[in-house]
Amino acid sequence: MSKVAVKSKPVATLPAGLIAELEHRRAGMARHMARAVVGLVVWDDSTGVPPQRSAIARACEAGLDLFLATAREARPPTHEELRRVAQLGILQARSSQSVEPILAAYRIAARVAWDEILRAWRGHPDATPEAIMVTANYVFAALDQVAAEVTKTYLHAREQHMQRGTRAQARLFHALISDNFDSELELQKQALALNMPIAATGYIAVVCKLILGNREGERGGQALAEVASSLDVPRGAIQHATDPSTLVALWPAESVADAEAARQFVLRLQDEAVKRSGTSRPHVRAGIGGYHAGLRGISRSYLEAQQAIELGRKLRPDAVVHGHDEVIPHLVLAQNPRLAERFVQHMLGRVMQPRVRNHEQLLETLEAYLLRGSVKEAAAELKLHRHTVLYRLDKLRELLPGDLDSPPARLRLQLALDLRKLL
Repeated sequence: MSKVAVKSKPVATLPAGLIAELEHRRAGMARHMARAVVGLVVWDDSTGVPPQRSAIARACEAGLDLFLATAREARPPTHEELRRVAQLGILQARSSQSVEPILAAYRIAARVAWDEILRAWRGHPDATPEAIMVTANYVFAALDQVAAEVTKTYLHAREQHMQRGTRAQARLFHALISDNFDSELELQKQALALNMPIAATGYIAVVCKLILGNREGERGGQALAEVASSLDVPRGAIQHATDPSTLVALWPAESVADAEAARQFVLRLQDEAVKRSGTSRPHVRAGIGGYHAGLRGISRSYLEAQQAIELGRKLRPDAVVHGHDEVIPHLVLAQNPRLAERFVQHMLGRVMQPRVRNHEQLLETLEAYLLRGSVKEAAAELKLHRHTVLYRLDKLRELLPGDLDSPPARLRLQLALDLRKLL
C-alpha cells in the first residue's frame, strides 16, 4: 500500500539548470564525498576493517546518480538504484560488524553533497527560497531512503552470512567428532577462515543433556548452548548442539589432567542452567571422555563421552558428571552380558531369590550402606530407624558371599549392584 501511495503522490521538480550544473560537478563531488567519508568515519576493533576506498567512491557515485536521476525525472528511486547505493551495507554485513559506521558514512556523504549543492546555487538565477527547499527535501528524502535500504540489505546479508557460517562451523564440528577429515592442516585452515581457533594438542569431549524431572529436555541441547556461550572458556573451546536435546563441548587439553577443568566447566554449566530455570529446577547430566592426543583423538573421546553419559544415566541418574574412566569396569563387563549376569548372580543371587521376602528393600539398604559407609548415614539416606538398617544388614550377611565389611568384598558388591542396573 505504501509503494502505491509514493508513486501516486506528485513530486516537485528541480530546475533543469541546477540539475545540469550538478551533473557537470558529479565526478568532483563524488571524490569529495569519498574523501570526507574516509577521513571522518571512525573505524576500530568494534567496527571492523573499513571498506576499500574504491568501494566507498562507487557508493558515493551511486548516491549522486540516484539523486540526479530521481530529480531529473521527478520520481521515486527504483529498487535496483537503492541496491547499488546500499552495497556498503552488504560488505559490512559480510565482515560481521556493526552497520552504524556505514550509516555514519552516508550521513557524512550527504552533508558534503548538500554543501556542494549550495555552492552550485550561488548566483544561479533559479535560486529562489522555494527551489532551495525543494532541493533540501530531495536530499533528505534520498538520505532516508538510502539509510532504510542500507539497513534492510545489511540485515538480510548478515542473516545469510551467519547462516552460511553456522552451517560451515557445524560441518567442521562434525568432521572433528567423526574423524571425517583428510588432514589436520586442512582442518586448521578451514577453522581459521571461520574464525574458529582449534587447539592442535587435542580435546576432551563432553556430552551434555538437560534433565527436566526424570526425562531429557527436548530442546535442552539448544538451551545449554545458550548458557555455555555466556561462560568464560579457554581459547579453542568449541560447543555445538548436535541435536535439539544434546550439547557437545570440546574442551582443549594437553594431558589427562585437563579432565578436571572439563568437569568444572560442566558444574558451572549446571549452576548457570539452574539460575536461569526459575521454578523448573532442571539439572545437567554430562559424560566426559578421555584425553587422546591430536585432532584424530577427538572422535575416540566423543565415543567415550557418549558411553559415559549412557551408563551414568542408568547407574547414577541424579549425578551431574559421569567420567568414562569411572565406568570402564562396568563397560567392560556390560559388553559381555553373559559374564556380567554370571557375576551378578554369584554376588547377589541368594538375595534375589523369590523366596527371600522384601529382597528389593534389602538391595536398596545394601547400596545405601556401601555408598554412605555407616549405619547412621545409610539410615538417614533411607529415612529409616537405624535398628531397621541393622536388622537388614544382618539378613544380608547371611545371604551374601564374603565379609560385608571387607573392602574387596564391598567393591565387588558395588560392582554387582551397578551391573544389575545395566542388564
